[in-house]
Amino acid sequence: MKLAWSSLAAFLAHHASLRAAPGRSEADRALLVAMDEALAALSAAERDALDAPPGATSGVARIRERAMRRLQRELIARGMLSG
Repeated sequence: MKLAWSSLAAFLAHHASLRAAPGRSEADRALLVAMDEALAALSAAERDALDAPPGATSGVARIRERAMRRLQRELIARGMLSG
């Protein structure tokens, strides 16, 4: 099963919900692996910045913006982001 999300926000929200789900189906586990592989293109600091709360320091905000751009390019390259 291959999914393409309509936005980066939708991808991140779906990833967070799958990660938090207690009883994942086999399909959900496979999807989470694919999503984690895409996120692995980011550095550890960039992945951490994606989870930073609103109002984070300006340094974290800059890292988050850079991470969002890199992730968007990665998802487009993988066919996981439409439009």
